[in-house]
Amino acid sequence: MKNILKIILKIVKYLGLFLMLLFIVIVVYYKVAVSIDIPDNNNLEVLKLERQKLGENFYVLGNNWLRKNEQGIWEMYLEGGAFERGVAHGKLAKELVVKQEDNFVAQLKEMIPSETYINFLKYLIKWFNRDIDDAIPEEFKKEIYGVSFSASDKYSFIGTNYERILNYHAAHDIGHALQQSNLVPGCT
Repeated sequence: MKNILKIILKIVKYLGLFLMLLFIVIVVYYKVAVSIDIPDNNNLEVLKLERQKLGENFYVLGNNWLRKNEQGIWEMYLEGGAFERGVAHGKLAKELVVKQEDNFVAQLKEMIPSETYINFLKYLIKWFNRDIDDAIPEEFKKEIYGVSFSASDKYSFIGTNYERILNYHAAHDIGHALQQSNLVPGCT
């Protein structure tokens, strides 16, 4: 009887070690699979530029500008390389970028009030969108990366600024696809 008990304990011990090792391998694989590479950029000097306020709702950054027109619609002009345009966009519209994310996350929390479930969804979305950067042209990734420098850090629990903005673009596009497919009754 003692020998059988020793054998069972030995099996449980090795099974436990195997399951722990398997769990570690799965976690490492997940982390590697969902990692999104930051696009290469050449001009980090543009991050030092500061926007100037020329008037009520009118900002400039080099030759780039953002203003609210007479109808109350924001207009923006950008020039330069993709990363430079993204940085200029983020710096010119920083408050708008932050406000947009605040509203997006607030709406998400209204639809899904459970923090635990939101945290679970974060991992699912990372898995489902693990190849998102393969589907986006390099120019757009650089521009989104530039904008991400102006995103708020208060949502870093969701992901890095770049990962979040990249996925928000996907959410917007998926919403339009669902709307056009008549699977949902209105804009998501």
